[in-house]
Parts: sequence; C-alpha cells; structure tokens
Amino acid sequence: MSLEDYIPDIESSEWWWQSAEAIKEISEKFKESVKKWAAWIKRTQKDEKKAKAQDMLLANFLVKLILDKKYDPLLNSLFSSLSKWFSSNFLLGVMSLVYIDISHKIREFSWKQQIDFSYKSPELVTFDDAHLPIPIKNRINSWVEDMIDSVSINYSHIQTEKLLELLKTDESIIKFISLVFAFFLREVNITITESKAESIIAFILTEVYKSLEKLEIEEV
Repeated sequence: MSLEDYIPDIESSEWWWQSAEAIKEISEKFKESVKKWAAWIKRTQKDEKKAKAQDMLLANFLVKLILDKKYDPLLNSLFSSLSKWFSSNFLLGVMSLVYIDISHKIREFSWKQQIDFSYKSPELVTFDDAHLPIPIKNRINSWVEDMIDSVSINYSHIQTEKLLELLKTDESIIKFISLVFAFFLREVNITITESKAESIIAFILTEVYKSLEKLEIEEV
C-alpha cells in the first residue's frame, strides 16, 4: 500500500482550485507560513515522490483543520513547525491525537485496526500518570504508535534526514506537541501543567528519534 494511491497529484488543477477557495478563509497571520510551506512542497516534489505524497496528504487535512475553528489554538504552532521544515508525515502523526481521521489514514498504511475512542472524564480532573484511566492510557499509547508509524512507513529520505536534524536542534517542537497533548486532554476533561506535558513529550520524542535512527536513509 502506498500514499500515492490516496493522494491527488500536485499538478491537479482541480485540487488546487478547491484548496484555493478554502485558503481564502485563513487569517492574514498564517499566509506567510502557507507560502513557505508551498515552497517546501515544490522542492520536495522535484526530489522525491514520497515526500510529495506526504505533503499533499497533510494539505488535505490541513484545509479541514483550518476551516474548523475548534483547532484555532493549535494553528500558530502548526504553521510555525511547517515553516521550520518539520516533515509532513511527522506533523500528521502529531495531529493524529486530536484529529482521528488522520489516525485512521495512518493505520490504513500500517494495516492496523482503527481506533474507536469516545472517553470523557465525568468531572474535571488533573492528569495523574499513576492513575490514568485505561481508555486515556490506551489512546496515548496508540498516538505514540501512530507517530512512529507515520515516520517509518513509506518514508521520504529527504524528510527523514531533515527531521532527525531538527529533533536534535529545535526544542520548539516539544512546546508544539505539548500544546497538542494538552488540547487533547482538555477535550476529555483533564488538565495538565505545562512542565508535566513537556516532560512527557520529551520522552515520547526520544522514542520517535530512536525509530528514525533505525531507518536506512539513502542519499537523494
């Protein structure tokens, strides 16, 4: 199974017409990031078909995220990560925690059972990893699995090499993923401190990094 089976061609005028209509609804503060991201797509499509496919998959979901105001608190950080060239497959893995359709797509590629998650705490509680409800624990574990699969299955050599570099040098990604993590927890009626979230995410990223190091990266 390949991403190319599911992604519209980047040259498709129909896709760009649909996205152009949606992009009109993006606020001014995001436009420069979109421009930089579009330049990245053009670069990767010249170098590697896999990178192109991942960029287009992110583009499809990105439009949906932008048009749903629920995700507004995450967009600044998401666009910032795009501008810094964090790879599309990695960012898809990150966002899969809060947008279940992304998880479903990742699990199609990995031939894994899709997640059925509907838990919500009956009252507002503070995150406690020693007494975490089983559905929440399972959902977080599935998220980590999806994130690792997103960078390991049908991966782009270009994006993988850049991601390894960024994970070592750019600590801003910890804050972004912590924001996504806290967003997810708020949706299920759980609060978490910033320091606790960042500590958990730093640990998760070490696991992602280890998975990336195991991949064979060819020169392109």
